[in-house]
Amino acid sequence: MTTATPTLGDRVLDTTRQGFDHESLTALLNGDVHAVRLAGFVRPDALDHLRKAFVGRQDHGPLATDPRFRRIGHAFSETSTDAGRGRYFDEARDNIDRLRDIASPYSYPADDLRLLLDEIWPAGASLLRRNGQAFFAGVARYQLAGVDLEPHTDNVGRNLPSDFDIRITRQLSVNVYLDVPERGGELQIWDDYPDESEYRDRSGDRVYGIDRAAVGEPALVITPRVGDAIFIDPRRVHAVAPSQDRPRITIGLFIGVTDPAESLKVWS
Repeated sequence: MTTATPTLGDRVLDTTRQGFDHESLTALLNGDVHAVRLAGFVRPDALDHLRKAFVGRQDHGPLATDPRFRRIGHAFSETSTDAGRGRYFDEARDNIDRLRDIASPYSYPADDLRLLLDEIWPAGASLLRRNGQAFFAGVARYQLAGVDLEPHTDNVGRNLPSDFDIRITRQLSVNVYLDVPERGGELQIWDDYPDESEYRDRSGDRVYGIDRAAVGEPALVITPRVGDAIFIDPRRVHAVAPSQDRPRITIGLFIGVTDPAESLKVWS
């Protein structure tokens, strides 16, 4: 079987599911590229079914941190208390089972991503766990028309309790695109790596993120394509432009690096 040779252009490493490898992920970790795009990650027959299953659904719930955003599944970034974390872990298995049922008889794309990461990383990949409790992985997000995902960074450390015994040194994210708007919905990435103290100062009293007026023009703008998977470093400032016509639907994972010799850890 032949594989597509990765190509580098405009700060994006373009490849496929077959061409994606350890070096592709390392290029992103090293900052050599701003994004890695796996074209056609979801195979055409599966994509047709998944779009019918996920597009147009109304049973998604509001994101706890901002109800303008909708999701199926409970993201760990929504938790801020011991009680909230307890609910998250209690619901983790049910949430992934629900999403697998929606995707059936095809595999859920988050499971495909987890397997791919396990295959390409020397030490494999596994679910992030705390005290024997597995994190949920594979949140489905619905960014409704007109909603701006403003410039921000993601850092799991903001939500972890002080006694968490795994130190995540680097964090990546990946989204699989099930639907994208005709106008808007572009992924925007800046050459900006604020540390946590600086990020809090720049966020001020906002619920999340940084004022667009304060960050200038992005270094890179990517127009996602249905069926693609795009990996980024979410500790760079990034954003998603508002959709002008219909919801942007993605399935996402975070990927944690604890040590180059250890397995990757995945969660949502």
